[in-house]
Amino acid sequence: MAIRQILVPTDFSAPSRAALDYAAELARPLDATIDVLHVWEAPVFVPPSLLPEAGVADLSIIEIYRKNAEASLEQFVTEAKGRGVPVRASFAELGPVANTIAEFARRRAYDLVVIGTHGRTGLAHVVIGSVAERVVRYAPCPVLAVRSVKAPQAAA
Repeated sequence: MAIRQILVPTDFSAPSRAALDYAAELARPLDATIDVLHVWEAPVFVPPSLLPEAGVADLSIIEIYRKNAEASLEQFVTEAKGRGVPVRASFAELGPVANTIAEFARRRAYDLVVIGTHGRTGLAHVVIGSVAERVVRYAPCPVLAVRSVKAPQAAA
């Protein structure tokens, strides 16, 4: 199977940057395209102190989050292009993160998903979970998980 389209989901973290850089290295010799996806979730609770004052803004909270997600994504892609990463397109989607990534990859028929992982273990992994792990389970194509730092060497 040829790799022609690569999807790189991002949460704007160091592992996401590492995944995008890795995808660029894969894409160049394959002449593949790279698209970047940021999935954001609607807030469950917004403290009243963060709500806009009446008459100050005509935007809903969801619209404010969407605009912030799009602005952050634009900045992330601009920085990536500045490093020479050939990003074809970028998308901001609302939804549950792992499921939305897998469904987006399915809808657009990506050949590969390259995703950053924080490498959490133990209680942090149990409590927070792993988006990358869930994407591996549900994506319709191969998924490559990339860490931003080298894993510790196993004892001999």
